[in-house]
Amino acid sequence: MRLLHTSDWHVGKAIRGHSRVDEHRSVLAEIVSVAADEGSELAIVAGDLYETAAPSAESESVVTTALLELAQVCPVVVVSGNHDNARRLAAVAPLMDLARITVATQPLPPSDGGRRLITVESGAVADVALLPFVSQRGIVRTTELMGNAAFQNAQSYGDRMQRLIAALTAGMSAETVNIMVAHAFVAGAASGGGERAAHIADEYGVSAIDFPPSLQYVAVGHLHRPQQMLGATAIHYSGSPLQLDFGESEQQKVVNIVDVEPGIPAKVRAVPLSSGRPLLTLTGTLADLKNQVSAMDSDQRASLSDSWIRARITERSRLGLADEVRELLGSGVVDVRIEAPVDVAPRSTRRTSERSPAQLFSQYLSEAGVAEPQLEQAFSDLHDELTDNTVAGGSGSA
Repeated sequence: MRLLHTSDWHVGKAIRGHSRVDEHRSVLAEIVSVAADEGSELAIVAGDLYETAAPSAESESVVTTALLELAQVCPVVVVSGNHDNARRLAAVAPLMDLARITVATQPLPPSDGGRRLITVESGAVADVALLPFVSQRGIVRTTELMGNAAFQNAQSYGDRMQRLIAALTAGMSAETVNIMVAHAFVAGAASGGGERAAHIADEYGVSAIDFPPSLQYVAVGHLHRPQQMLGATAIHYSGSPLQLDFGESEQQKVVNIVDVEPGIPAKVRAVPLSSGRPLLTLTGTLADLKNQVSAMDSDQRASLSDSWIRARITERSRLGLADEVRELLGSGVVDVRIEAPVDVAPRSTRRTSERSPAQLFSQYLSEAGVAEPQLEQAFSDLHDELTDNTVAGGSGSA
């Protein structure tokens, strides 16, 4: 049996206020093409279809279209993630089921839908255990959250997740392809850079050894970095299909193609994805950035124009600097950060009352690392104008 494993689509996520919906359409269409080209017999989406629990109609259209197109290639299994609205997905699950898309939004006993037997086109049978994201408050009682130390609650969460995994996988046959689809933080895994920090802490950790060897493949979602976890079977994060934050800018995004048969750990092959704009960070003074751009060949310049760019500027701030950076690097600049070291001059020992407003403002700019004589002059001119008007008004009323 051949599987396709993807996760963490995060449709609806913007980059510093800029929409990425076209990138999401493109990369999800690419995933459908990979599924078809590779002859996938089952597609797995391991949670976080959406960026937010209240997705826009446009985001829902993008996700629904992608799922339906995947389902034209092969059956699809989806579990909800911590970003998804589980109730909202549960509401459309019966309709999805008609299109051979299985949607799981809460852990259930195997006999009540927590496990699904799926017969693929070749006749092989997959026994799929479904583990959507489980919040801490959903598994650790309120009295424990309020009364226990953090490590006690982390242990409670881990222990109960272990029992949940054991219950979901109990009695799996040696004659079926046994799979678990989970949206969870496996302790020891490396984050991608764009995840919610609160949900990748020890309090939400499960152990890789909790997944039994009766499973041939564990398809995990939640972390955006593709990686394998060491355990008694093949445990893999497929990662997000797009670079979602600048912390992910060095990552090659992939989907996993998984060849698996009963009783044998799966063989996993990562297929690179090419859709979506890369995220790029450039660092230096404005002159440094000009030199970097001038040294680029035509391909690098084309790549630059197709990237989302974060610029870290290592010179003192001044009026118009951010605009100059955007003019140099193009419309893809979404973040300009002034990170120059500030020369901290010794504070004046003169009392504030002994210094003019212009001198105080100049000191403020110096301490803030802003070198802008024009701004100082504008302040002085404005102060003089206000002072002159006040004096004139006082003379007129005398």
